[in-house]
Amino acid sequence: MSGYSSGKFTVDEIGFIQLADVEVLAAVARGEIDLNQIAREELASRGLDDRGRWVGFERARPVLVG
Repeated sequence: MSGYSSGKFTVDEIGFIQLADVEVLAAVARGEIDLNQIAREELASRGLDDRGRWVGFERARPVLVG
């Protein structure tokens, strides 16, 4: 059993978090870094919506980033 509360994702799928610097992880835990916002910005920069579907750059940015 994994120590992660990963829901439907496996530890392998979310294992990238193990590569994060401890200072970054601590800042996330303190609420100083919003991983949700970072994920929205990354999806928008790829032209994807919040389901990972291609919608194009013009549509993705206003919906995800505002």
